[in-house]
Amino acid sequence: MLESKPRHGAWYTAALALILFAANASVIPSLFHLEYSRDMGSIEAAFISLVRYIRDHFPDLHWFPLWYGGIPFQDSYPPLLHLTVAAVSAAFGISPALAYHAVAASVYALGPVTLFWMAWRLCGSRVWAFLAALLYSAISPSCWLIREVRADAGGWFGPRRGVVLMHYGEGPHFTSMLLLPLAIGLLHLALRKRTPLWFMLAGLSLAGVALSNWLGAFALAVAVAAYLLSGFEPAWRPAWIRAALIGSCAYAIAMPWIPPSTIAVIRANAPLVGGKFESTITQRLLVVGFCGILLLLAWLMARLRVPPPARFGLLFFYATAAIVLTRYWFHQSLLPQPERYHLEMDMAFWLAAAFTAQALAHRMRPHWRKWTVCLAVAVSIPILVHQHRFLHRYEQPIDIHSTVEYQTAQWLNTHMPGSRVFAPGTIGFWLNAFSDNPQLTGGFDNGERNHLLQSVIFQIYAGDQQNIALDYLRAFGCDAVIAGGSDSAEVYHPYAHPEKFHGLTEQWRRGGDAVYAVPRHSSSLAHALRRSSLVVETPPGYSSKELQPYLAALEDPSLPPAAFRWHGTNAASITANLRPDDLLSVQVTWDAGWNARVAGASRPVWGDKLGQMVIEPRCDGPCTVELTYDGGREMWIASWLSRLTLAAGLAWLLLAYGRWRKHSDSTKTS
Repeated sequence: MLESKPRHGAWYTAALALILFAANASVIPSLFHLEYSRDMGSIEAAFISLVRYIRDHFPDLHWFPLWYGGIPFQDSYPPLLHLTVAAVSAAFGISPALAYHAVAASVYALGPVTLFWMAWRLCGSRVWAFLAALLYSAISPSCWLIREVRADAGGWFGPRRGVVLMHYGEGPHFTSMLLLPLAIGLLHLALRKRTPLWFMLAGLSLAGVALSNWLGAFALAVAVAAYLLSGFEPAWRPAWIRAALIGSCAYAIAMPWIPPSTIAVIRANAPLVGGKFESTITQRLLVVGFCGILLLLAWLMARLRVPPPARFGLLFFYATAAIVLTRYWFHQSLLPQPERYHLEMDMAFWLAAAFTAQALAHRMRPHWRKWTVCLAVAVSIPILVHQHRFLHRYEQPIDIHSTVEYQTAQWLNTHMPGSRVFAPGTIGFWLNAFSDNPQLTGGFDNGERNHLLQSVIFQIYAGDQQNIALDYLRAFGCDAVIAGGSDSAEVYHPYAHPEKFHGLTEQWRRGGDAVYAVPRHSSSLAHALRRSSLVVETPPGYSSKELQPYLAALEDPSLPPAAFRWHGTNAASITANLRPDDLLSVQVTWDAGWNARVAGASRPVWGDKLGQMVIEPRCDGPCTVELTYDGGREMWIASWLSRLTLAAGLAWLLLAYGRWRKHSDSTKTS
């Protein structure tokens, strides 16, 4: 028999987990020690940039001045993976890129292990759990069901998970998929055992998924709903209430990194990133139908007395498949970026297959189960070998010093340190992996707090008018623009009309790429002006007519100069000789968490029509304005709520432990 005796269960479980880890690690062995790959177009460049920033600036992680004219740090990306990689980089003294790849490879190999553990806890059989995790490791059903995915992955048995990780750089997504099964398994144990330890572990794991990736957070919500509809707990109402309490505590723990304002920013931007999403009547009807069918399936399976594990697998697969296949087959979207959930669909497919097979195979003789496992292993081995060979192309190292991305960053470090630039495509993705030069673009468009920048960046990329591009670059405090044409070494070539920059002062060139100076009267990010010079209407992006009074004020030599200086990443000072009615326009994204003081007294700060800060200094003569970013009332509440939740959980654990010790001592005495 494949199921071991209880006294050998821990060793047996560990052996199966080790096999799964080794099988997955063998597919991507070079990734564990790869620093930079030839695939320079991967979004992992933005994640490596965040890792370097965290490592170099920790714990000063309130304001992130390097992307989109500045954003709250929590808008840059859910931080769990990046914090982990930064810790590894600092602890072992290795580069952020090497640390990122080593951690990402470990996450990839451990994903099926946590899936195995969750499946075992839900169905009680290591055999079926191992089969689900092994087949998930080797075969991606999305390659069978979706033509586009099959072509991209290299065939019917292509390494879809490996391609997504290594080519597209989806390390945070894989981190959420590593933690999602762990969260469901711990939630299951918490609802069964109802002890403080399991409640706390479940809450922390749920928070971990949300702190890894936004897609993973939504997939977790779908998985939890499928679990609660599956009948693991006969009394469904208490189970839903307890799960809601655990989920609320999990959000309270994670709130400093995903406060309501950040959720609102993601909700506003997600429909515009990765393909335009529109909430039409058809889309809403599809969502209602999707939810109705989910509830109907749950009811039917309960009436037919389908075992809870099989119900969970089938409901989870239905939900993820409906999201993905509705998009790929019928070109309709239930939510933004539905295509990216095909990895969760693959996971759900094998859970549904294994749990359903277990429910149907209760009469199967033990030796047939053994042969089933042997067949799965025999099928998986050649597939994994094929996938290892296929993925080898993505593991080819590159000398990063030879790339235009690295050389541009180093030139800026030497000749324009601290100057804001407009950096396109992969030059922008990689810039902050090597430099602290702020940029008007960035690496995570979902976190863009100033929504006008979407139109501005599009205009600079797509427009053919030099004057409009320069007007916006000046209005947002850029000292240089990096551009190249068809002969650019940058991967994406986003400029439709790169010739519009010809004629500007060329400061540096490397082949087809050049750094051009943006002519500005002052390179400061702060400017004294009159109220009448502020932009009165939000400009459309394709025209700069509304900017002209503001730009004229920036070039007016009669207005007093204002010197802007950063002190760390969330504090700055502005020095100027001002008149009482002068305002200060600060070319940094406005947020309610910014505070301004003059000689210790608070001064009004608000956002203008460009989404940048305006300060009312109320000075007559030499004046110094101190700017600080503390996140405002929202972040104060979020931080204290997180601390109180963790403290309450710890106190509950200690109280429960004290009661257990007291009961144990009294039992021994009696």
